[in-house]
Amino acid sequence: MTAKRFHNRTIETMTREELMRYQWRLLQEQIRYAYAHSGLCQRQFAKAKITPDDIKTQEDFTYKVPFTTKQDLLEDQNIQPPFGTRLAIAEKDIYITYLTTGTTGKGQEVHTDTREGWDLIVDFVANNFTWAGWEKGDQAMNILPLGMTEAAPGIYMAMLQKGCSVYNMGMYDTKTKLEYMKRFHITNMDVTPTYLETLTYEAEKLGIDPARDLSVGKIMISMAAWPVSFIQKMEEKWQAKLYDNYGTTQGAEGCTCEKGAVSNGQRGFYHLYEYYSVHEVINPQTGEPVGPGEEGEMVATPLRKMGSPFLRFRLGDKVRYFPHDACDCGRPFALLEAGTIARYDDMIKIKGVSIWPQAIDNIVLDRNETIEYQGRVYLTEDKREEADITIEFKESVPAEVRQRLLSRISSEIRDTTGVRFGVKEATGQLPRYIAKASSLRWTDERIKGLERKRMA
Repeated sequence: MTAKRFHNRTIETMTREELMRYQWRLLQEQIRYAYAHSGLCQRQFAKAKITPDDIKTQEDFTYKVPFTTKQDLLEDQNIQPPFGTRLAIAEKDIYITYLTTGTTGKGQEVHTDTREGWDLIVDFVANNFTWAGWEKGDQAMNILPLGMTEAAPGIYMAMLQKGCSVYNMGMYDTKTKLEYMKRFHITNMDVTPTYLETLTYEAEKLGIDPARDLSVGKIMISMAAWPVSFIQKMEEKWQAKLYDNYGTTQGAEGCTCEKGAVSNGQRGFYHLYEYYSVHEVINPQTGEPVGPGEEGEMVATPLRKMGSPFLRFRLGDKVRYFPHDACDCGRPFALLEAGTIARYDDMIKIKGVSIWPQAIDNIVLDRNETIEYQGRVYLTEDKREEADITIEFKESVPAEVRQRLLSRISSEIRDTTGVRFGVKEATGQLPRYIAKASSLRWTDERIKGLERKRMA
């Protein structure tokens, strides 16, 4: 296969060597810009005893330039609120300010962009839509409410850039969304896997067949991992091809190509936008680059970020790296395996075992009978560490089937993780999530249990 849909033909048809030379030139310019204008970058370079003149090769960048962490940005904001010393432009030149979601519980980073920087963000989101076949005149639904995060306005403006007729439905409940989707013949949507499942279930509860009664034929998903069977199930139910994109506020960006999220039963690849950022995948313990097919932590350096620049940001995302030629579309971009990205800081230690919520997601949610679940880790009265899962089933699932599934899920979790979980059925409706659901499904009550024991 060769690429069929180009958003930026010049860049997408470069050789790998040409792209790397282009990226290196932009990187050198960005290093000098950040050093000249960012107080944070100046302090980092002084501590490392380097200047931009010491960065003459890619190897120098990899082994001499220090990492930036979330804590670095938060501390910098405290030094000079609200933007930090890394603000590299006059406040009057800030075009947009946005925050991270703060889902790790460590606080929200403040990011700014110039008009030119924001236009670049909108353009790579539009690139996602181009590869997924979105066209002028499509009727597109934006499910995210506009707020202080980057995603909703970026998606909204990218839909407009593609020439879509846009329907902002983020403020409406699921039933109302479905009514409007039917009324206005929505053809495209950008949605999380979790919320796509919710839309599908609620539609079927209302007697709406997504493929027969709705017009959606182009679906972009994002923000969460998924099993291959989920994509296949959704494509069958909606009779639509699913595409997936990977995006972070700190500049790691990519999308599946024309082949989609899944092709021939195999996961697709996120093609990283290396003209926008330098993407590194490192061993989180050693900081060394990983090899093809290996897992590691994503590190991003936006190349034309003028508002709040930073270098080598450690995202905490656990990804699997592949070289550009692992996909036969012909584009020169490095790749990540689609649908398997997790958070290192989402990992939960239960009875000494490292468990990622995504593993439980795959077992519990990869079934037609289940809707949602909640996980809990706690201490019993006699100081034993325990974990349990509460599962919400579809109303149509008979009671005897539910009991068999609870037993089966319990066995699968134990076989997969090596930890025995209590598994029970929910007595009412569990919370629904529009974005980043994996970690939000879990509560850790062990500290509370320890406090209770000390008081006793």
